[in-house]
Amino acid sequence: MTRTFYLAGFTLAIAVLLSACTAAQSPVAALPPPTPTTASVFLLPNTSTPTTIPTATDVPVPTATAIPPTATPVPPTETPVPATPTPVPPTAVPLTPSPIPLATGTGPSWFDNTTVLGFYGRAFGVAPILGRLGGYQNFDNMAKDVDGWSTQVRAVNGGKPIVPELHLIYALAVPCAASDDCLLYLEGTDSNLVDDYIKPAAARGWLVFLDTQMGKSDPVTQVKRMIAKGYLQYDNVEVALDPEFHVYPGHDLPGIPIGTIEAAQVNDAQALLDAYVQSEHLAHRKILVIHQFGDKNVNDGVPFMIGHKENVKVYPNIDLVITADGLGSTDAKISKYNKMTDSMVYPFIQLRGLKIFPPNPYEHNGHIDVPLLTFRQIYGLDPTSGKQKVNVPPNLIIIN
Repeated sequence: MTRTFYLAGFTLAIAVLLSACTAAQSPVAALPPPTPTTASVFLLPNTSTPTTIPTATDVPVPTATAIPPTATPVPPTETPVPATPTPVPPTAVPLTPSPIPLATGTGPSWFDNTTVLGFYGRAFGVAPILGRLGGYQNFDNMAKDVDGWSTQVRAVNGGKPIVPELHLIYALAVPCAASDDCLLYLEGTDSNLVDDYIKPAAARGWLVFLDTQMGKSDPVTQVKRMIAKGYLQYDNVEVALDPEFHVYPGHDLPGIPIGTIEAAQVNDAQALLDAYVQSEHLAHRKILVIHQFGDKNVNDGVPFMIGHKENVKVYPNIDLVITADGLGSTDAKISKYNKMTDSMVYPFIQLRGLKIFPPNPYEHNGHIDVPLLTFRQIYGLDPTSGKQKVNVPPNLIIIN
């Protein structure tokens, strides 16, 4: 497969930078909900500490095209992954911390006997070119679309309940200035994320993922910032890291070259979150998602986005999810998903995610998955035309 199948954000072009900013200033029409069809034919439409919170609304979104550097070849492994056992159903979402402390990771997981279904984007009514979430005006508008997608997923996931999530681009990577961290935080355009997103989501039993595109910052600094802002005290708020836009020293454009983080940084972020879950007596384990489309076990010329990934550890109060990100054909996506989430190669992996790119009426440069995966293919019920088949179905599906 060519590496062009999995370049997640680069070819969205400089034009996207400006159009996304324009969209942030005016409401947009909601995307139409998916039309239910039979599951067999339905296609998924696809370290410096920050010192200031940007307030500008006209900062361009970075999606410039880059040529990824060549990584050191490592032979891939295609060993099938054993199925993850089904645990106990999750409890309801409290808006305040539980009074019962967790000492050894005894709290339930949001993934217990459920599928988490995410909808990616900057915010409601903002830059829909960046993801489906921007096409919704509010929670009621989004809920109609969620129902259509959930019906399709339940048809192939064994009828498990669906937990929806808003996958907010909380820290958006922007071209760097001399002394900043190259990130535009969502508080710059919405100063009340708790009342506008977190509490309404919790009232519906939904999750909110705060996704950081890293910039010149690092995982621990970003998690500390979310804690300091008070967001992670809410049991339904989770964290996602996107190494793609981690800026290297000497560069000022996020994603050029493709960014990476180290396993040690992942472990440090997990340790911080693990301690926080216990100190705040949260009812559920915290979810930490890491987006990835370059991996040592794939070895297709894309940088290994988690360096020394085999050294990532398991923490008792953290649900770590490795999510296969990026654009691609069905064969490319499934092949890379299987290799990046192979627990025979990476024993720490227990939870898996897959990001899909449906057609987007606001995006006209062909940055979608072609052909599209069907839900039956995502759940390993059908192979692709190239005979690729999912080994272990994802616990998290993110719709871009």
